[in-house]
Amino acid sequence: MPAVSSGETPPGPPAAVPVPDVSRRRLLGGALAAAALPFLGTACGRAEPTSTGKNLTVTDLTGRTVELPRPARRVVTIPLPAASMMVAVNGGPGVLAGMNAASRTAIKGSFLGEAYPELLKVPTDVAGAEFAPNVESVLALEPDVVIQWGDRGAGIVEPLRNAGLKVAGLTYGTQKDLEGAVTLYGRLLGKEDRAERIVSGMRRRLKQLPAGSPAGTGEPPSVLYLRGAADGLRVGGGASYNHYVTELVGGRNPAAVVKEEQATIDVEQLLKWDPDIVLLGNFGPAQPKDMYDDPALASLRAVRERRVYKVPLGGYRWDPPSQESPLMWQWLAALVRGTKAPGLRAEVVREYKFLYGAEPTDAQLDTVLQVRANSGSRDYDDFGR
Repeated sequence: MPAVSSGETPPGPPAAVPVPDVSRRRLLGGALAAAALPFLGTACGRAEPTSTGKNLTVTDLTGRTVELPRPARRVVTIPLPAASMMVAVNGGPGVLAGMNAASRTAIKGSFLGEAYPELLKVPTDVAGAEFAPNVESVLALEPDVVIQWGDRGAGIVEPLRNAGLKVAGLTYGTQKDLEGAVTLYGRLLGKEDRAERIVSGMRRRLKQLPAGSPAGTGEPPSVLYLRGAADGLRVGGGASYNHYVTELVGGRNPAAVVKEEQATIDVEQLLKWDPDIVLLGNFGPAQPKDMYDDPALASLRAVRERRVYKVPLGGYRWDPPSQESPLMWQWLAALVRGTKAPGLRAEVVREYKFLYGAEPTDAQLDTVLQVRANSGSRDYDDFGR
């Protein structure tokens, strides 16, 4: 099963990448008029900027200050979701100087990779297993700031700081962390208006989600998240964002008894939990058909009732927290309630036009929503229309 940290073995150092002209991408979806919306509320998290003369000083999510002479124009991202989130907050890929190899894996073949093919040329040799930084490679990219996990030990942060690099630390796992990361990126880039638009949109959608369990069902349907690896059953436990989202939309996570963020289980435990719905994530190639065709899983309720679904993948994987999480909430709420998410496809188009400056076609929406992979699963015909 792929390591949680990177998911892929980084390739050799690629050639240097020129910084693209972001304005030309607007031809894909029109001008980003929505980026000019005013602030809609108080920014979240702890990423608070102050001014010290001409310098920009920002407090990261760990409480440490990062001082830059100006808004960042070259950024290296080591956490997996950070690359696509940086593109979304910036309104284009021009600031991304380097990223984790597993970030590129998610971008390759995705809508974001099609909208910005230059992202597939961004250097990815910036970190190894468990987010350990490749300091020499990062230095060679001359970033204004490096985004790194700040809650996973000093060993992956201090080598960067000791080399003289500016590092902004992230914390992970909650909706507050997600909103704080978006706000932090906006302040580092001088794009507070776009960051606030993303955060306020999340808060608005949280209020719009239906409350409680689906009517007439009694106990909430059980929803088990598996990372999707072909060679293992790794679940999202009670400390995971997957657990948060499941409860948010009125489901019940049978793996909540697992106190960790993730844990590997065996088939016997899976059959014991017998979930109503199984979600297959995008950290591996597993498909619903794999479960439907496995004789060992024939008695599993989700298999018998054809309620195994591959999680969508758009600008980034919808499994972990990202700028596209509100779309994941809407998607999963529809599966839990059997409503087929009317209007979801149109919502994806609107969001992507703002986040990425490009509108997906019907064929691209089918790919994002995993229509082919989920074609044999219940209630997925015309899903999201």
